[in-house]
Amino acid sequence: MSRRPPPAEQQFGSDSFLDVVANVVGILIILMVLAGMRAARAPVILKGSPSAAETNEPDQASPPTDDAAETGRAELAALQSQAEKLQGDLEQLRLAADERETRLSELQSQDAVIRNRLAALGSTLETELSALEQNRRQAEELSAAAQAVRVKLTKRQADVAAAEQQTHRVERLEHRITPVSRVLSENETELHFRCLGGKVAAVPVDDLVERMKTQMERQRDFIIRSRRYAGSVGPVRGFSMHYIVEREDGTTLDSLRAGGGIVRIIVSQWEIVPETDLDAESTEGALRGESVFRNELRKVEPGSTITFWVYPDSFALYRQLQALCHREGFTVAARPMPAGIPIMGSPKGSRSAAQ
Repeated sequence: MSRRPPPAEQQFGSDSFLDVVANVVGILIILMVLAGMRAARAPVILKGSPSAAETNEPDQASPPTDDAAETGRAELAALQSQAEKLQGDLEQLRLAADERETRLSELQSQDAVIRNRLAALGSTLETELSALEQNRRQAEELSAAAQAVRVKLTKRQADVAAAEQQTHRVERLEHRITPVSRVLSENETELHFRCLGGKVAAVPVDDLVERMKTQMERQRDFIIRSRRYAGSVGPVRGFSMHYIVEREDGTTLDSLRAGGGIVRIIVSQWEIVPETDLDAESTEGALRGESVFRNELRKVEPGSTITFWVYPDSFALYRQLQALCHREGFTVAARPMPAGIPIMGSPKGSRSAAQ
């Protein structure tokens, strides 16, 4: 941003002006004093009066000479008065110059303040212009996106109109033979998903079980002494596991201290509960190519079992996911769940039956 140069009045310096005035007045004073001294010392000769040699009276002073001296002193006094007046004028000029200097300082301060304000306003203006330019670019992008959507909509409308004009429409009926279910063995790979509220979320059962085993190993001595232990692990990907461990044997604590007896520790009950920040996918999101659901399927080999814990409000979602898993070569197991009951299990429960 260009800046205007300061006014000529602010660039003028009063020091040089005072120096010139002082020099002129000093020269005038000196000239006046010299002129007065010369007038006082000059002899006065009157025409027609006899000289001192002709009258032979050299020691007798002439009265007109005294008058001339008096006149010279009067002129000198007048010159001195004028010099004092000039001195007073010079003092007034100095005072005026001081006032001008003060005023100049004030104007310079005001100019600095104004320049700072102009700089701040220039910076603000540049920021606002940058924001306006960014908004303009965003508006252009949105306009281009809207135009693309309008083009797609026009194409879809044309496709729909063309389809409606077709007189022979063929409806295809799909029929699937219900496969025979089988109970999974302990060594088979199994993925777990929860279907609730029309959304699906992966349940990391294997990761939670590994953490539970690690925690039980750390608390082994305490579990042996207390006979019953309640623990919790997680959260892992939005789920936590609460479990109860019991010591199942007929030995007493005294025999254990003595080094006798075999101790068997079992997990008598466990349940998996979701966290408040659980991120689940809708039907459309889960069926996309890069969804979390499909990425989880890619982690296991075809032929593995996919177990769905299905709540009453999500059977439509389950049927679409089941069809996708069958197309990908997986077997599917469904576990219907009552509303409000968490995913849980125990040694007395049943294993999944896959189809």
